[in-house]
Amino acid sequence: MDGTDGIDLAEDGAQDSDGEADRVRERRRARLAAYDELRARRPELFTNPEGAAFEILLDPAEQAAVTRQTAELAAALGLSDDVADIGVVHQDPYIRLVRDAVRFADGRTGTYIRIVGDRATGGAAALPVLDDGRIVLLHHFRHADRRRHWEIPRGFGEAGEDGAATARREAGEELGCAVRESVLLGPYAADSGIGDNVNELHLVRIDTAAFREEPEDGARAEGISERRALDPGAFHAMLLGGEITDGYTLAAYGLAVARGLLAPPGR
Repeated sequence: MDGTDGIDLAEDGAQDSDGEADRVRERRRARLAAYDELRARRPELFTNPEGAAFEILLDPAEQAAVTRQTAELAAALGLSDDVADIGVVHQDPYIRLVRDAVRFADGRTGTYIRIVGDRATGGAAALPVLDDGRIVLLHHFRHADRRRHWEIPRGFGEAGEDGAATARREAGEELGCAVRESVLLGPYAADSGIGDNVNELHLVRIDTAAFREEPEDGARAEGISERRALDPGAFHAMLLGGEITDGYTLAAYGLAVARGLLAPPGR
């Protein structure tokens, strides 16, 4: 069912003129149409399990009521009218930003925003281990916080890839050498508070002779300024010193130790 049937989605706070009201109405219809399309493709993202703390409202009348409520609040706060839009509010080749109308556990209604993917499968990260037992980290500049982090290779999955293929490809691209073997460590939800995808963590084995610490031009263009191969003691010291903060790296290392694939220092 089209969630916009019979509903005027241009609210009072957005009606500066007839033309502006039409623009808002069409924008909201388009975002709800994309929402309905996503619901058809990934229905598991729109279930309401018994006892769920946040119930997604899929009834058009309830969605419209939340839109009105949120538009009034936005106007009072001097915010843009589009913060009241329900549906797919942003989409690019990497992410889809969705704003749901919800009913909270205490009965209040409002909106909740999240990032969802086209597919149920997410990306992957690879913990690189050389033949001599050293662990490789990348010093990677990240746009989100404008800082460099010591971390392991990771990235989005491509069409037709499983997690192992993504881990191998990302490791090969960021390390500049082929992966000899990959071992699944387990799933990892990087931030279930905002995103839906569960990524796979793998341990990948690299021939020591093939590895080079100096990044190639392509790796530098991606923000990788340094590669460092660390013996277990040096890696552990960086952990304890707070130099490694990347969640993928911490989770992969913890799983590798728990599975007996890496031994903690002193053992």
